[in-house]
Amino acid sequence: MKSISTTLFVLAVWTLSGCGPSAPKDSREPVEPSLDYAMFVRSQVMVLKRPEGGLKLAIDMLAENLEGYEKRPLGEYKPTVDEIAAAAQELKKMKDGGAGTGELQKKVDALVKLAEKLPSPPPAQK
Repeated sequence: MKSISTTLFVLAVWTLSGCGPSAPKDSREPVEPSLDYAMFVRSQVMVLKRPEGGLKLAIDMLAENLEGYEKRPLGEYKPTVDEIAAAAQELKKMKDGGAGTGELQKKVDALVKLAEKLPSPPPAQK
């Protein structure tokens, strides 16, 4: 009986340590980090088109989400992301300065047009 419990223990440790059957491989292609981040930035800007919690909250969230973007892999998308980050900070200053909704919306429209230069995620596969 002792040898059976020892054998089961060894098998459990062997399996949990990664030596046993492995998890199925991910069949998706890995995404280049700069492409992944560019798609993230685009999606964050597109939220401004139809903000759920209001435009002013969406502006704050965009500015917060882009903080420290310089440390991210940017690759060929760096100039566009730089422009978007600068425009987002300017938009936040306008909002904090009491700019009206019309002024903010004009800036948002320009920002969305700029973000359209970035790649969009591929359509979800079923």
